[in-house]
Amino acid sequence: MLNTIFATKIGMSQAWSTLGKRLPITKLFVDDNAVLSVKQQEDQLFQAELAYGKKKLKNVSKPIRTQITKSGFSSGFQQIKAVKVDENTKAGDTISLDQVLAVGDVVAVQGTSKGRGFAGSIKRHNFRSGPSTHGQSDRERSPGSIGAGTDPGRVWRGKKMPGHLGVETKTVLGLVVVHIDLEKKEIWVNGPVPGHKNSIVRIQKTGTKKEIELDGSLFGDKQEEQEKTAEKSAEEVTEEIAEEVSVVEETAEPAVEETAKPANDEALENSKIKETKEETPA
Repeated sequence: MLNTIFATKIGMSQAWSTLGKRLPITKLFVDDNAVLSVKQQEDQLFQAELAYGKKKLKNVSKPIRTQITKSGFSSGFQQIKAVKVDENTKAGDTISLDQVLAVGDVVAVQGTSKGRGFAGSIKRHNFRSGPSTHGQSDRERSPGSIGAGTDPGRVWRGKKMPGHLGVETKTVLGLVVVHIDLEKKEIWVNGPVPGHKNSIVRIQKTGTKKEIELDGSLFGDKQEEQEKTAEKSAEEVTEEIAEEVSVVEETAEPAVEETAKPANDEALENSKIKETKEETPA
């Protein structure tokens, strides 16, 4: 059974559980993973090469380009990694989000941390700063002594000192998948994930589950609420139009009666004139 899939980090947000607890949320975009090849190892386990990330085929090296075309794919990929799979997985298959993950899965997310450049010992190793008074006007953030002078007379290997910080492979354990949107190919995990935005991360299931119910009225049911409000507004508009039409009809009926009155009066006068003429002798 496949328990690993690659995704793209979108960014962080927040959501609330049904108990009212605020949760940090990391949104991940999980596009389809392509299986380029499947090989059986000596320990009878199957290992597949999963390709992920869109890239122009002409920008891929020629050996990988031929491997991609033989597998039946027409576009290039940003990365190709080896993953353990089962015997049912074959070259040329595409692995989607719903085939691997489900709501409640506890996962381990691996990525490359952000690069911080050259950092001091306080930022890099959480050292405590020195006193800012008593002559220490320019030594507040210095690492201090790095070893003895005569014996050993050198600096031990691995000494914590200033240097490059970041761009390291980090794995965060115990994250829970709290929401899955199959239309957008998006999942939400409760916690931070290493790496910058649009970086590729590796999601691996640990085999356990944990239920965290989110408050749907705050994030998931917004579309339904918008649809309901749109329907209500449409009904209100139709009711207003019907009321206006009825008012116009009511105001138009008296005008018709008033225009009809003079015609009736003229008919009565003509009938009276005829009667008087008939009564007068010739």
